Amino acid sequence: MEDRMLIAALLDTIKGGGQPVLCTVVDSQGSAPRGPGARMALLPDGVCLGTVGGGTVERLAQARASQLLAGKGTEGVELYSFGGGDAATGMVCGGTAQISFLRLDRGDLPALEKLSRLLEQGAPCLLVMRVTGEPPAISVYERGEVPHTLEGRMGRGPLLERGIYTEPLCRDGVLYLFGGGHVGQALAPMLAQVGFRVVVFDSRPELARPELFPGVERVVQGDFSCLAQQVQPTSRDYVVVMTPGHQNDLEVLTQVLPRKPFYVGCLGSRKKGAFLRSELARRGIAQEQIDAIRLPIGLDLGGETPAEIAVSVTAQLIQERARRLGGRKKGGCPA
Repeated sequence: MEDRMLIAALLDTIKGGGQPVLCTVVDSQGSAPRGPGARMALLPDGVCLGTVGGGTVERLAQARASQLLAGKGTEGVELYSFGGGDAATGMVCGGTAQISFLRLDRGDLPALEKLSRLLEQGAPCLLVMRVTGEPPAISVYERGEVPHTLEGRMGRGPLLERGIYTEPLCRDGVLYLFGGGHVGQALAPMLAQVGFRVVVFDSRPELARPELFPGVERVVQGDFSCLAQQVQPTSRDYVVVMTPGHQNDLEVLTQVLPRKPFYVGCLGSRKKGAFLRSELARRGIAQEQIDAIRLPIGLDLGGETPAEIAVSVTAQLIQERARRLGGRKKGGCPA
C-alpha cells in the first residue's frame, strides 16, 4: 500500500477519535520477508492496511498490535527471527526483522499532516521515529530543517540507531501512459496496483474515459502532437508509449525525450524500433536519449496477449523502480 494512502487512513482514524497502531519494519538482516520501511496499520475497527511481510510474522505483529488497541501491552520494538525453525515464527528462511509498534493519537496529528502534505507534493523529507524510550514519538523534517544530530541521514537509507529510526521519504514520479487501447487498459490498473501514479493520455474520446482505467490518478484526452498543453513529464517521471500508430509514437517520443524522463519505453517490434530511432535522429534528438528508449518494451516473457504484455511491462517497471531507489531495504529518494 502506498505510504500516502496509509497516512491518509491514519489521519482519518485519529481525527475520528480512534487510536490506530502503526507497525514499521525498522531493521532487518538476512532473508527477512520485508526490509526497513515496510509498514502496516491496525485500525480500531480491526481493519489492517499495508504489510510487514505476510505469513506468520504478520499474524504475530497483528496480535501484538491488537493488544495495544485493547490498552494492553507496551509500545516498542519486537525482534522476529526466521532461522533455525524459530518456535514463534516457524520459519526457516533465515534472517531477522525488528518491528516497532506505536499507538497513535491526536498528539501525532501535526507530524502526520506534515508528512501527508510533503508526500503529496513529492518533496523530500525525513521521517524520524523514537521507537524506544518514553514515550515513542514521530517527527517529520523537510530538507533544510533536519536537526544537527541527524545531519547526513537524508542521504542514507532507513537506519535504526540508538533507538531512533530515520527514513528519507519522497513520493515517486508520475508514470505517463500514452495510449489507452487494449494493452493500455490491461496495463494501467496493474501499474496502479503496484504503486505507480498513472496518468493515461489518449486522443480518442471513446477511450479517454476514467472508468476504463481503475486506480489511475488522471485520464487526459488530447492531441498526441501537442502534449505540453496538458502534460509535462519531468526527469522524475516514467513514460510508456503505446499509441494507435507509429507516427503518433514518433510524435510523443520527439516531445518527451528532450525532457529526459527517468524511464522511456515504447511498444513495438525491433523493426519498428529501428525506424523510430532513425527518424528521431533525423529530427535532431540526442543519441544518448534515443539509446535510452526501451523498445521493445517489457521483459521477454514470451507472452503476446494484452494481459501478458502488461505483466511483462509492469515487471520491467518494478525492476527499474527498485534499481532507481536502491531497493526497499536500502531506501533512498528519487532525484
